[in-house]
Amino acid sequence: MIHANFTAELHCRHGQVVIADTSFSAHPFTSADEDGWLSTEAARTLDGRNEFKPVRFHFAFIKHDANRTLYYISSAEHWDYTGARLERNSDGWLGLYGTHVLGRVTDSVNPVNLFSAAQYWKIETLSPWDGELQSAESTAFYLRDQYGHRVAHTRPTADTFALSYGHFLNASELPGEVLEFRLRDIQLG
Repeated sequence: MIHANFTAELHCRHGQVVIADTSFSAHPFTSADEDGWLSTEAARTLDGRNEFKPVRFHFAFIKHDANRTLYYISSAEHWDYTGARLERNSDGWLGLYGTHVLGRVTDSVNPVNLFSAAQYWKIETLSPWDGELQSAESTAFYLRDQYGHRVAHTRPTADTFALSYGHFLNASELPGEVLEFRLRDIQLG
């Protein structure tokens, strides 16, 4: 895949990868638990309500190994999410970390962040890519975490995560539909 820094949208068969952004009035007890976790456009459109923020991601190129290209991935837009890191929690749920003003301040003074390595992500193309930027959008790939888990569309259960409805993105041993992704609206830099 692309051996440079770039921004792009992530898409799969369920639409664009989005940030859960629930309405407090519709979900007063769970909205704070859901916001910031990654889902898909289709999973967050219920009863005519769009409870998500579309997002572009910044891919910071690290290196290319065999058939995998490694990146640090962060949010490239929305004042409350710009620069927030794509990470997985200990149960594999994908979210944006270092969000809003409070999250950025907490991240900057947290000594754990000084000694821990940032989570990186692997793009594993499903067919050879010709190296041309124009064809990158038609190249399907798996997104893997640093442990090798492929990102899946997973429905949380009461014992795995306290979310009210829908599917969220997960990279772990939990059952779910492993997703094939494509990049859209790629911009170098």
